[in-house]
Amino acid sequence: MTKKFWIGLVIFFIIATLGVFYQKYVKPPRCDYDGSPVPPIYEVEIVLKDSATKKFCSIYCAVQWFKNNKHNVDHVIVTDEIRGNKIDSYMAHFVESELITNETNDNRIHAFQQRESAQIHMDKFNGSIVDDPFEPDE
Repeated sequence: MTKKFWIGLVIFFIIATLGVFYQKYVKPPRCDYDGSPVPPIYEVEIVLKDSATKKFCSIYCAVQWFKNNKHNVDHVIVTDEIRGNKIDSYMAHFVESELITNETNDNRIHAFQQRESAQIHMDKFNGSIVDDPFEPDE
């Protein structure tokens, strides 16, 4: 085999390896419901019973997916919009308000770790407390 062939083969494998690395570790995650980019401050993660994780760009997308797949869900993790902390949905305070987080799907539900933060958001954006949208129907 010629020297050019081996150099070409090595370059091909380097490019392929870099592409895989980019896809796995650099490229921002996409919403598992509508394919939109996932902004870290609004990210919702649904952990399945088999330990797989689904990521969503908003509470709206996560709820739409959850409705048809709740039998596979172990728990849901939402992001506190003030501090960026990840918390289980049953510990979060949810507010529906006039502030839209995602123009594509008109998401108006916000998650907060502290009740005081939820109250401030309610007062500022004409909102109201809503129940955990990921509460399983038993």
